[in-house]
Amino acid sequence: MDRAISRDHMTYKSMVIITFLALTGLFGCFMVFPPSAKAEPRWLLMARHGDCVEIESLKRKIPDLGDINDPFSFIRFMNEKGHRADSNELPAGKGRAVEVSVPELQLFLLFVTSEMCQQTGAE
Repeated sequence: MDRAISRDHMTYKSMVIITFLALTGLFGCFMVFPPSAKAEPRWLLMARHGDCVEIESLKRKIPDLGDINDPFSFIRFMNEKGHRADSNELPAGKGRAVEVSVPELQLFLLFVTSEMCQQTGAE
């Protein structure tokens, strides 16, 4: 009877160790590569009077704009098209703002995160 208890105890102990190792491995992955708690910011264009509009509104001037959703991908897109694009990150109390100019196309844009639009009451 002691052998049966000992064998069952060993099986239980082995299962506990295997479970522990499996969970530690899973949790170890999350500790090394924690899931991103921060969502990517939503970028918009700020118009002259503080209103915010979707970036795709640029398709009127740039029909082949594609899927551009932030100032940095817009700059890359312009550079790939052979246009010089200058940028300047502006100080913002809440959110982010990036000024982008493409002088050759006479584009002078202000990309802002949605928090900036909420400050002005727009959006």
